[in-house]
Formats: sequence, structure tokens, C-alpha cells
Amino acid sequence: MLRTKNLRREYGSTVAINDVDIEIETGEFASIVGPSGCGKTTLLRMLAGHLEPTSGEITLDGADIVNTRPKDRPTSLVFQTWALFPHMTVRENVEFPIRAAGREVGRTVEELLEQVRLDPDEHADKNASELSGGQKQRVALARSLAYDPDILLLDEPLASLDYALQKQLQRELADLNKALDMTFIYVTHSLEAALVMSDKLFVLNCGNVAQTGPPEEIYQSPESRFIADFMGDANIFGVETARTDGGDATISSDQFTGEAAIGADHDYDEQNHLIVRYDDCEVGPTLDSDLGIEVTVDNILVRGNTVLVEGTPDATDEQYVAEVGFEWYQETDLDIGDVAYIQWDAEKSVLVPE
Repeated sequence: MLRTKNLRREYGSTVAINDVDIEIETGEFASIVGPSGCGKTTLLRMLAGHLEPTSGEITLDGADIVNTRPKDRPTSLVFQTWALFPHMTVRENVEFPIRAAGREVGRTVEELLEQVRLDPDEHADKNASELSGGQKQRVALARSLAYDPDILLLDEPLASLDYALQKQLQRELADLNKALDMTFIYVTHSLEAALVMSDKLFVLNCGNVAQTGPPEEIYQSPESRFIADFMGDANIFGVETARTDGGDATISSDQFTGEAAIGADHDYDEQNHLIVRYDDCEVGPTLDSDLGIEVTVDNILVRGNTVLVEGTPDATDEQYVAEVGFEWYQETDLDIGDVAYIQWDAEKSVLVPE
């Protein structure tokens, strides 16, 4: 297990990482996500040993590694920019860490290239400069694995690739993580990538861990308005009243129509925002669900097998969205300019603090 305790990094008066505690089990695929400047890369560089913490602990299987040099840590870092040796062949690039460690090369290069789905017969003896971007990233990954690490650190390695290739390599990285049973720690701006690949997410905000958990849990059950905003695809309403009544929170608001009781398993004193995901909403000419908001339809956007219906209430310029099935949409006469209710059942609601 990799663990940090009270890990902190300061740049003068600026706190980049603020007493962060994380735990990553052996073999997990963990992703560190958050808005720009939240401290993702700083945290990764401290785990790699390329940046010294101001204070705090980093332990691996109980052993303190804060003062262990990068080359002596059982970690390997894959960079966004590939950092291949352009004057070397693919084989020479992958062999480099093996020879530097004094190990026998044997068929290791071929095996590593096969693991990253690059045909060694076709590519091993090519110069690195002859490769496409996706091929270069596969070679960079193979070279990082050649260090034989316990933990693979990935710093936004797919950012410069086209969208289709990113999606392909996301699936391949997730498969590789399971095949190798190696810990992967991935820093990314792409929330979609993190949701697809990860066993666990760490969402950072201003140097703090705002929420930790499985991707689906954070997506479905955000613990704050910030998390709901960051995860996206959520309508957010201010709640005017949230009072406990027999274990439930009875909520109402001047932003939507209806009042409903939501099961409460904690204190709702500060839970002043209601979150409902786009795909938990429906659209209709009348309010048939527990809660809803009357809007004028602004846009109807087809997104594959679903359709986004965007609407704005008369009293505000705030836009709300429902994601409905394409077949359902085809059967309706809904059009831009229509007045309709974006609506949902109370049980789909989540109450969160700011």
C-alpha cells in the first residue's frame, strides 16, 4: 500500500498541497483529478521523488520513502511528452533502463512491446522519430515498464493524442493494469478518462482532497457543490428550506416546483444545494414527478443514443438540462421554443453543502 500522511508542499507563501492523506492499495488504478492548479502534478512529483515535500510522510508498505532518491524508489514515471531518445531505435529506448540496471535483456524488449500492443517485428528496429504519436506513447510506456516498477506513475500521458486514440489507449491501460497487477497512479484533466479507467478517484481542489472513492460513487453521490460542478452533468438548485422531519429532510425552493421528503442519514443543517443528474431527469408538458422546473426549451442536442434537452426558466438565465433516450425523444413533438417541465423524482435528489 502507498500512503501519504499530512503531505504538504509550499512554494513560498503558496500552499500547493495542503496536508493531504491518501491510501492506494497494491494493484489499484487510482486517478488524481481536479481543476487546473489544484496540485495534481505537484502531488505526483512528490510520489515520484522529483519534488521534496515541505512536511509530511510518504510510506510504501509501511516503509518511509520521503528521503529515497527517485532512482531508488520502486516507481516509474510516464511523461506527457514521451521523452524518448530520438536518436535511438525503439529497441534501444526500451533496453536503456534494463542495461542501466545491469540486467539481462533477453526477450524483455519483445515482451514489453507486446504488452503495450506494439508489434516488435514491425517496430522494434525503427527509429523513434519514425513513429506516430500513439506509437511513441506505447514505447514510452514500455520503457517505463522496463524499470520493473511496483508503481507506475502517469502524468497526463494521453493529452496530446487525438480523441479516438485516447479512448483506445484508455481501455488498454486499464487492461494492462489488471494484467500486470501493478499499481497505476494517473494524473489527468480528462474526467472521462478517469471514470473509464480508475478503481479509485482522488478529486483535488486548492491543494486539498475534496472527495475520495470509486468513480461511480463520486459521480452519483457528490459530497459538495464543488464536486457536483466538477463531475458535470448535474443540475444544481439552492434549497430554501431543509428541515428534518422524522429522519427525512423536507426540501423546497423558489427555484423549482414541489416539496418532497428525502431520506436523511446525516445532519442537513448545512446541506443547502440540491443536485440532480441530467440522466435522472425527464421532460414533459406537465409536472408528473415529485419536483420540477418550468422552462422554455433552448436547445435539443442529439448525443448518440441520448438527447440533451436544455431549457431556461422565465425568471432567470440559468440553464437546466435533462438527458433522455433518443427513441423517447423521437416519439414526442418537443421542439425549441416549447414550454415544458424538466422534472425528477425526489429519490433521485442529493443534498450537499457548498
